Amino acid sequence: MDNGIRIQGLTKSFPSPRKHEAAHRVLNGLDLTIEDNEFVCVLGPSGCGKSTLLNTLSGLDRDYDGEIRFGGRPMTRAGKPPVRMGYLFQDPRLLPWLSAERNVDFALENSDVPRHRWADIKDHYFQLTGLQAFRRHHPHELSGGMAQRLSLVRALAIEPDVLFMDEPFSGLDELTARRLRVDLLDIWRRTGKTIVFITHNSYEATFLADRVVVLSQGRIRREIPVTVPRPRDYDDPALFAVSKEVAATFIAAAEEAERARARLSEKH
Repeated sequence: MDNGIRIQGLTKSFPSPRKHEAAHRVLNGLDLTIEDNEFVCVLGPSGCGKSTLLNTLSGLDRDYDGEIRFGGRPMTRAGKPPVRMGYLFQDPRLLPWLSAERNVDFALENSDVPRHRWADIKDHYFQLTGLQAFRRHHPHELSGGMAQRLSLVRALAIEPDVLFMDEPFSGLDELTARRLRVDLLDIWRRTGKTIVFITHNSYEATFLADRVVVLSQGRIRREIPVTVPRPRDYDDPALFAVSKEVAATFIAAAEEAERARARLSEKH
């Protein structure tokens, strides 16, 4: 099944807190194609529309203009999305009163995955993420990295066609984040999911992605392919060279955003 994403003319505005001001446009006629099984990282300064883009793609926000299609099937303003989706937030958002396994069961109970398959699915993903021995533990008994692994198990257990990730490793120390990036790439290779990953980290984006999309002012400033062969090495000079290019584009986008804010401030 084709789970590629086609975005055309995506526009999203939020009302201004000031009564007589125009609405604030966060996404501005954005066009983007994400191929089936592709790993795309979206990078950009705060306020550029990254999380808003993810919310519209995932169906969390359906108040927008433009068109979103998954494998040719349109996202509608009501009803179920055309594909099954998983979503990882910056915070694991685990239910503290439930064990690790029951947190996964909670997600499965709200999915259409047949109950007779739950045990095999949980065994597979707990084993794949190294959490098999911690199934009975509660969230407070897990480290930050383990909690984020558990949130990944929960997202994968519903067998999503597309996985959306909103800065899931930004709250972790770099050593833990590095390990989780490697784990994520291994899971992606094994499952063939289409992944859209939001980040502020240019090196993280370069290490993970097939392609880095840099946003600025609700538009795509640049798309940078990452052709460094997989599996990748953090110390690879070729990877570092691409990350410098990504970082330079990110800095230019941030400077553009700052100039725009300064012009807006001058008007008031």
